[in-house]
Amino acid sequence: MPPHRHPSSSPAIPLLVAVIVLAAAGPATAQWTFTDVSVASGAGVAHTVNNLSQPSQKTTGGVACGDYNNDGWLDLYALGGNLGSNHLLRNNGDGTFSDVAGPAGVANAGTWGCGAVFADWNGDGWLDLFVGGVQGTRYKLYESDGDGTFTDVTDSTGIRVGLDTYSASFGDPDRDGDLDLIMAHWTVGQGYTHLFRNDGNGPFCTQFAPVDSLWGYTSFRSSGDYTFAHNFADLNSDGWTDFVCASDYNTSHVYLNDGDGTFTDVTDTTVINDDNGMGSTVADYDRDGDLDWFVTSIYDSGGVPKNGNRMYRNLGDGTFEDATDHAGVRDGLWGWAATFQDFNNDGWLDIFHVNGWQNGWDGNPSRMFVANGDCTFTEQAAALGTANDLQGRGVAAFDYDRDGDIDLFLSNTNANAVLFRNDGGNDGHWLDVKLTGPAPNTEQIGARVLATVAGATQLWEMRCGNNFLSQDPAEAHFGLGGATVVDELEVQWPDGTTTILQNVPADQRLVLSPGGPTGAAPTVSAPRDGLVLIGAAPNPSRAGTVVRFQTDRAARTRIRVYDAAGRAVETLLDELLPAGSHAVTWTGRDAEGSRAASGIYYYVVRSGNLEASGRLALIR
Repeated sequence: MPPHRHPSSSPAIPLLVAVIVLAAAGPATAQWTFTDVSVASGAGVAHTVNNLSQPSQKTTGGVACGDYNNDGWLDLYALGGNLGSNHLLRNNGDGTFSDVAGPAGVANAGTWGCGAVFADWNGDGWLDLFVGGVQGTRYKLYESDGDGTFTDVTDSTGIRVGLDTYSASFGDPDRDGDLDLIMAHWTVGQGYTHLFRNDGNGPFCTQFAPVDSLWGYTSFRSSGDYTFAHNFADLNSDGWTDFVCASDYNTSHVYLNDGDGTFTDVTDTTVINDDNGMGSTVADYDRDGDLDWFVTSIYDSGGVPKNGNRMYRNLGDGTFEDATDHAGVRDGLWGWAATFQDFNNDGWLDIFHVNGWQNGWDGNPSRMFVANGDCTFTEQAAALGTANDLQGRGVAAFDYDRDGDIDLFLSNTNANAVLFRNDGGNDGHWLDVKLTGPAPNTEQIGARVLATVAGATQLWEMRCGNNFLSQDPAEAHFGLGGATVVDELEVQWPDGTTTILQNVPADQRLVLSPGGPTGAAPTVSAPRDGLVLIGAAPNPSRAGTVVRFQTDRAARTRIRVYDAAGRAVETLLDELLPAGSHAVTWTGRDAEGSRAASGIYYYVVRSGNLEASGRLALIR
């Protein structure tokens, strides 16, 4: 076991930028709203079941979100129900999805699938897939073959669980570099088997071993195991991954990592007192540098009262205070999956959660709690167009069209899924950060990214967590409001080292690595340099892209595209330009007019004696 330490105490290492993928903000929109694009995008896939008499049947479904084919666009895996099949929705990069579950080998037709997670647990650089199950449907573990297909490796992983499995999360609480697994069961009167340590013999060879008793975890406070959603997170900022557990019937938990292979239950039941913990999301909503915890529950002021959602505010040491009423988020009806995201890019995290239950709770709309900038929220789902009134269970928040704002995919039980496109959220500036690293933790799960603008710092911890039956991708999205540059971007890597970038331009997507540059290392230009890259969009592209940049002085400007080997492909511009904003189109062709091949390209903007560059991906 490595020594107990705080990652930020390690010395900083030089700037190491593996790849910078730039994407311009979308056009200004008159009003911030969400548009239902379920049918037009092909994402409104069906979930159908033939029985809703049992609790597990009423809570089935879910969705995983991640870039399973490594093409730069975020994909979805949506459960389909026992009367249908599951859906692997490949993002086509043009606003649409294609269901390729059949040829990928993950359709799993006629099953009660429940919850799904993308995670690279074998460290080969390709996302694998975990799928839970209820009503006798066994959980499944699929490893990516690296060519768009998957292989069922369930029997070879060492996991043996005979329980309903709703949700799963991956993290590295023992800090050995690979991803361990925690599962949620909500199964009355059953035994352990929640935590599994990844004991693979090096990268690409994964074996999981149950370690509940060894790690000191039990979810029991009554006669049953009522766990619904776990999330790994470093709650006390000591460099060791802790976890929280949203559980039904007043059994939600907080476990702190002792740093020696054990956990301590530090749950204060006078504070952690949600009646019916369902969904869960973890983030720094109050911008004080630690991770807070939002739990969905049931709010009912009549009949048998239920006390509603909970906002547990972290006091900095992994203990919490109840800030629910101050935040104004108690009344969420019958809440399920939840996510913290900055949907309007104002620099403050909002909260979205889905709703619903049969037998009297039909037609309850989802909730959109929009941050007011003072640690309070105002519910605006109806006004923003996100008041989904189906039986919502899972939600994935992700920028599916890469336009700089966060969209929403809703998984509904026994109904079609819904995709809400965020329109106008990108009127505010933004920065996206994706981390990569060497095997086995290739997504750098557990790393922290801190973005400082005008003295205020936003914190995001990379996680492979669970909103309930669902996950968001392992990417950090920062809303920047009116700021066009991040003064300082700090990455605290899982190995304890730190990377610091100064004066990072807004409205781009960075892909950073701790291990050094791969290929050409693009330049990050600051406004004071007089040349700022606004971005290139779409990126990746199939037929061409538009490069946007700003200059603060008139100068002769040349823009040239190079292939990955450094050979010039085409000169897009070579002329005197005035100061201001400019846009130049690359049609995806070379200097002779022939179509350029699929691959990675770089564009270099030189204005006077200033130079900056970015990366382009061309897909045919």
